[in-house]
Amino acid sequence: MKQEMDLSGEWELKPVEKFDGNYEQGKWVIQGIPAHWQELSEFRNYSGRMVYRKNFSFQPEKNQRYWLKLNGVFYWCSANLNGHRVGVNQGYFIPACFELTDSLKSGKNELILEVFCFEEEDKRRKKQILGVWHHWDCLFKDWNPGGIWQSVEILSSGPSVIFNPMFHTVYFDKDSAHISARVSIDSIQAEELGLRLSLVPENHNAASLEKHWTIYKSAGRNEYQYWVALKDYRLWWSWDQGEQNLYRLKLELKTKGETEISDSYETLFGVRTFQLRDYIAYLNGRRVWLKGSNYAPSDYQIRKMTRERYQKDLQMAKDANLNILRVHAHLEKPEFYEEASKAGIMLWQDFAMQWQYARDVLPEALFQSEQMLRHFYNHPSIVIWCMHNEPINMYDTRKRPNTLDILRLASSSLVYSWSREVMDKLLAKRANFIDPSRAVIPSAGERGLFRKDAGTAHLYFGWYFGPLHWLNFLVRKKPHRLKLVDEFGTQSFPNYESAIKFMADNLEKLDWEELEKKYLAQPPYLRKFIPAKNCPDLKSYIQATQDYQSFVNRYYIDRLRYLKYRPNGGALSFDFNDPNPAISWSVLDYWRVPKSSYYELKKAFSPVYAFALLNFQNYPLNKNLSLPIFAVNDLNQKIEARLSAKVVSPVQELLYHQEFQVILDPDSPALAIANPSVQLRSQGKYQLQLKLSWQGKELENNYGFTAE
Repeated sequence: MKQEMDLSGEWELKPVEKFDGNYEQGKWVIQGIPAHWQELSEFRNYSGRMVYRKNFSFQPEKNQRYWLKLNGVFYWCSANLNGHRVGVNQGYFIPACFELTDSLKSGKNELILEVFCFEEEDKRRKKQILGVWHHWDCLFKDWNPGGIWQSVEILSSGPSVIFNPMFHTVYFDKDSAHISARVSIDSIQAEELGLRLSLVPENHNAASLEKHWTIYKSAGRNEYQYWVALKDYRLWWSWDQGEQNLYRLKLELKTKGETEISDSYETLFGVRTFQLRDYIAYLNGRRVWLKGSNYAPSDYQIRKMTRERYQKDLQMAKDANLNILRVHAHLEKPEFYEEASKAGIMLWQDFAMQWQYARDVLPEALFQSEQMLRHFYNHPSIVIWCMHNEPINMYDTRKRPNTLDILRLASSSLVYSWSREVMDKLLAKRANFIDPSRAVIPSAGERGLFRKDAGTAHLYFGWYFGPLHWLNFLVRKKPHRLKLVDEFGTQSFPNYESAIKFMADNLEKLDWEELEKKYLAQPPYLRKFIPAKNCPDLKSYIQATQDYQSFVNRYYIDRLRYLKYRPNGGALSFDFNDPNPAISWSVLDYWRVPKSSYYELKKAFSPVYAFALLNFQNYPLNKNLSLPIFAVNDLNQKIEARLSAKVVSPVQELLYHQEFQVILDPDSPALAIANPSVQLRSQGKYQLQLKLSWQGKELENNYGFTAE
């Protein structure tokens, strides 16, 4: 469709108790759209119903169809043009397109949008599918994203219109890539149409493709499927595996015998296949170990996100050696997915379901999840769909849990959850039917840890789950529970310059109640694992929290790299970024200032890596301590490296020093290098110093431990 008018800019809005069409009473407030209504001081704490009004002039032409496109509205919206309802949409990430042809006037027009986004008090029976936006412990608890958060447009077309074209690579061989094309066409009358498809290289010099089809179409909406063979193709790879070869895909639709284009469609497309085989990823048939993190909402005021800000986030993910981001229980703007495809970052895309919902939300969940698949289908960066994050009976995180809350949570994790056992399986079944080109995970989280059936695991030893070293039981005895670990981590403070933007600059003057209620800190766990009493000032305490976060993240990654492909398929930390100022799990704060833990995460995900498995930080004096040392290679080439291993005592005595010539096969699992034993004869801190050198590069990885 062709844009005729952008209706962004000044709109009138006002809150109402009910949608009754009588909106003359009361004062209208002006706001620039796109926006969230809570950006206005008048509605800073408002949740509920809002009416928007826009007056505009237009001159429709004959033989044209006109459409209203709402690119994003939180959460429900009814559109009324000149007193006629033209459509209703539910789902904040679903672009709604309503025909205006019969309602659009020549001259002045009035567009009314009735919008609601409620604050739901019963968080265990939510009705709105908002994911983390309305029930999460990592986002401002009093924030309501309600409003028109993306642009509003009037579009035009001829008598026939293209809807939701979906393309994917079925398979490829040495001669051709075989591509499936599904196209829905809406026509106002029966007619003969011509459909033209072109695939033109966007950033490489491979061959182009052009295909023409004749369609004998009845009135109404019909779907057509075609197969095309693209010769001399170039594959799309994640940045660590190869080039991000993209094609500019265009569709043009004409009425037979006419020169004017009735409608057109354009997108970026990549030739690629993806599978999860027993939770191990295969991109274009090549085995890939997933190294990633959870991507929180880019900004709590998501309408403010720009292509440039997305580019920065994705570059910082690449710089940290990540090849995948899990878009955690929400969806971003289309620009994010386009830029991820260009950057070569694979995406695990969650549907916007977080924790527990009312059972009668199932039909709406089926509808919205299908719309997610259809609208985001053509992005090669998306390789995994996940239908629900942690389908457990979670209490209202704005309040401290009571005993009943904890029992409900445990029961839904260990025994039964209707969301997990019924709804998520139905959502996954529908997703597999609609999209055979991606992996589909019914739900992410607790089932892989606590239940006999397979699944992904969220692990919080070292925070919620007790001592960090308890993880080693799973590593030794239950490695099948660790096939794909997509959450682990701890909270930390942002860097000092960021922290003092929202807290006192003196450790003794910190308002812990405010930091907990507004800025998401978890004081009981912070006190338990990083006691502030051990630090002289705020700067040192900030560093202590980041050091602990670094230590825990590396502890997990080392063990999951030890299990690489035997049976582990990847590690995704929680989480990458902050959507708002916070004390949180991120390695990038709200202002995208890296914590020291960002750089340690980068090191732990180095493509060629040497590491040791030390279970504890403290050991008894005179213990004979074994230090198992390993190396691993994620590159698709053989690596010849040199590894130096030293153990230095508290009195700077060199207890062990050995040099190794290491040969690592392409994309190798962990290779055992040595298992030296040292006697801890002196009290104090010891250092195991690993230095790995290859192809002019060097990695230093040091492990501190104490004898007492």
